[in-house]
Amino acid sequence: MGELLALVRRAPGPLQTLSGAVTTWMHHDRIDAVRERLADLYGFDVASLRGPGLIEESPEVHATAYVVVALPDRWRIVERGHVEVRDRARSWSGTTTLVTEAWGEPSPLGEAGVIGICLYPGRLVAGLDFDTAEPGELQGRDCWVVDAKPRSPGEAPPGTVLAFSGGRRLNEFVGVEHRFWFDAATGIVLRHEGAIDGVPCSTIELTDIRVDRTIGSAEFEAPPGAVVRAPHELLRDHLAGLGVDPDAVDLDDPAQVRRALRGAL
Repeated sequence: MGELLALVRRAPGPLQTLSGAVTTWMHHDRIDAVRERLADLYGFDVASLRGPGLIEESPEVHATAYVVVALPDRWRIVERGHVEVRDRARSWSGTTTLVTEAWGEPSPLGEAGVIGICLYPGRLVAGLDFDTAEPGELQGRDCWVVDAKPRSPGEAPPGTVLAFSGGRRLNEFVGVEHRFWFDAATGIVLRHEGAIDGVPCSTIELTDIRVDRTIGSAEFEAPPGAVVRAPHELLRDHLAGLGVDPDAVDLDDPAQVRRALRGAL
């Protein structure tokens, strides 16, 4: 078991590129039950996890995101018409027809939503007790299949406990009982199933994946034909919509921008 944990901690290991899809499913009522169970077990306030935007009309939510990744800091994620592209210090966010461009310190790939936690699962290992792993195969790749459950109180780092309850983001490995399919070569998560009392509550799976193929630089550019706006343009529109004259604000001064926004709200 120690060798598997070491593999997962090193993930994504030798991986250079990956393309394919990330499919997810979750059942909100059962995820609420997971939160309540772990809140009772670990003694945190479950109400504090209920942020805005978590209520869905349907209790079950399916989603598919198409991803292209070149480690360590280039990726494209497309989901429901929304596009996130990162090319090291440069990024674009928006739709296939309109994106906002930004520059700055490269964001860690490990924070890039569901694909990030699949490629960098090592931070969660400390919060789980694993059973004996069995060899398997998924998506044509050799893997290790293993069940796990959260560590007992006092042993699991608080951050990992919130991750298994979904926190505010609902894109972690949510569940009280877990089954993982870890890629045998890289340690990344090919599939995760979360459950409570034997009833499924969430799944995450990488599908149709291709590993270490050559990926052209065009994959990490703004969508072809999209209108590209500078961050200031978006901010100017937002201020104008709030009734603030954007020409009266130094948009490069964060303090002035905050004062303008506070005064308009």
